Amino acid sequence: MLKIGNCELGERPRVVAAVSDGVPRRDAEVLLASGVDILELRIDTFSRCDTEHVVAEAVRHAGLPLLGTIRSAAEGGSWKGAEQERLALFRVLLPHVGAVDIELSSLEILGDVSADARAAGLVVFGSHHNFTGTPSDSDLDAVVEAGVEAGVDIVKVAARCNNPEDLRRLAAFTLRHADRAMVVIGMGPAGMLSRIFFPALGSLLTYTFLGAPSAPGQLNSEDTVKYLRFFYGYLDGGNS
Repeated sequence: MLKIGNCELGERPRVVAAVSDGVPRRDAEVLLASGVDILELRIDTFSRCDTEHVVAEAVRHAGLPLLGTIRSAAEGGSWKGAEQERLALFRVLLPHVGAVDIELSSLEILGDVSADARAAGLVVFGSHHNFTGTPSDSDLDAVVEAGVEAGVDIVKVAARCNNPEDLRRLAAFTLRHADRAMVVIGMGPAGMLSRIFFPALGSLLTYTFLGAPSAPGQLNSEDTVKYLRFFYGYLDGGNS
């Protein structure tokens, strides 16, 4: 079973909260105690991305389930630096997190990030983002094939849903690949239902935030946890 820190994936829907730098340790602990399971360090949104600052932020949250992400500007993030600089930043981050997320389109560094992370015993997300619409069935299936070829542990697909048909296409895609470790999210108002109900179809995680949303259509952490507990029938707190 895949684990990020002490958080096992697959037992029930897990909640990831995206955070930037400057979040006090106590606030992170309160967030986890409220029902969030994993913190996503969105390093591309940090006020500084030098090695010293990034490592200090990760160390401050040591012992918590951490996912490290340095999202490229090409896929909706804030990282606009050189790819080799991003690779170096991923490498210094590896000892301090339980998982990393790298875009499947980042071919220059995808192989190195994936290999180094897996050698360190970390879970590797290979992600794909489309902020304008939902790809065709064949294009969605090609993303999974790319993830398999890259050797990632979890394929994550986030696509904007412009209408109910897009949402249904993503739902069918999730079911079609239910035998794989997947995270599937519909972004935007038309995709909001996916954030609560796609885990019932096999999607391992749903995403929320602390501070500002990191993607269109995200629910706040309180509502996300409330709805998951209601619809999936668990009432425990924290990341058990």
